[in-house]
Amino acid sequence: MLDAYKELTPVIYGENAVKHLYSERRTPGELCFAMHWHDRMELLYVLRGSLELHGQEGKYTVHAGQTAVSAPRQMHGGFAGPDGVAYHTFMFDVEKFCNATFAAQKYLLPVCENKVGFQRVIDDDSMRMAEERLIASLEDRERNPLSDIGIIYELLGILYGFREENMHVLLRQNQAFSEILKYVNERFARKLSPKEVSARFGYNETYFCRRFKKITGLTFTGYLLALRMESAQKLLTETREDISIIAWKCGYADVSYFSHCFKRQFGMSPMRFRKEKNPAFLQ
Repeated sequence: MLDAYKELTPVIYGENAVKHLYSERRTPGELCFAMHWHDRMELLYVLRGSLELHGQEGKYTVHAGQTAVSAPRQMHGGFAGPDGVAYHTFMFDVEKFCNATFAAQKYLLPVCENKVGFQRVIDDDSMRMAEERLIASLEDRERNPLSDIGIIYELLGILYGFREENMHVLLRQNQAFSEILKYVNERFARKLSPKEVSARFGYNETYFCRRFKKITGLTFTGYLLALRMESAQKLLTETREDISIIAWKCGYADVSYFSHCFKRQFGMSPMRFRKEKNPAFLQ
């Protein structure tokens, strides 16, 4: 398993065992979430715009009305499409829904054991209707949590119609690359190049670059940029550190070049981003 990319932040579920988030990204190409994997199921239901996802199978686009499926232990990362994106995220641990019934043992246990995966993008009316009902139920403060749980079972039933039983093979094939990803993930602020990293791990540079893009969906340089920009966003919103210090921590010796890269990525300067995202830090 690609331990370097495992999401370590715990998800706090309510009494219905479902976590729901609504997200918007207005800037084309803005990072929605970096490459990661986790032990839970994640459904991304796009309302407006499009979501550019990348994973082990390459890059793919999720348009309005469609749902992206990330099965347990499946790597994925995403960016806003050309017109931005608005989407709902539903997270739940399949194990919590896997009880002693025959149906759960037959259909859900293989999902928990990573023996069954699902089509990455689903365009289906029954899926949309179930997700809309789940949103309404989750937003109803007087609801019975059992209603939410019932809809999750319904969604799992719909998902099974889009199953792919060879998804776990991709994970096994990529285990050998996990140390490389860990190395890059831990050293993104340093001066790294495909030539240096490929040589360190005994790969031909051309093969390394091709394999890296296949696994992450990005070129080596593009992925390094994504890691640095994600770190910059976090530091800008969560600390009071000077922009020059943040630039240095993200691997940029030249603060002007850092600001240029940041503005090209997000459409605004680091200072403006800080003001818009968390003005309290400037008081």
